[in-house]
Amino acid sequence: MNKKEVLDIIQLIEKMYNNPFTKNVIPSEQNNKIKTIVEAWHEFLENQDFNQVRAKVKKHIFTSKFPPTIADIYEEPSDSKVNHEHLEYMRKLRSGSRD
Repeated sequence: MNKKEVLDIIQLIEKMYNNPFTKNVIPSEQNNKIKTIVEAWHEFLENQDFNQVRAKVKKHIFTSKFPPTIADIYEEPSDSKVNHEHLEYMRKLRSGSRD
């Protein structure tokens, strides 16, 4: 995710949960607070897919009265379950080589 996408997520959370990030911040400082939140969240979400994160936030909105945390929307990257040695062996079989 890029920072604009993170900002979109933060703005959605702000809108749906009655401004949890800026509720107690004076109006003149709200933009600075949002920028700080975007920077912090981007550090943890930069390798996430925007559409998946947005879908998780939307699901969270339907199922929780509390705003989501990064942990609620972070998707742990799955380890590749591909057995590369087996794939290489199968390629050799298909090509007629059995080394």
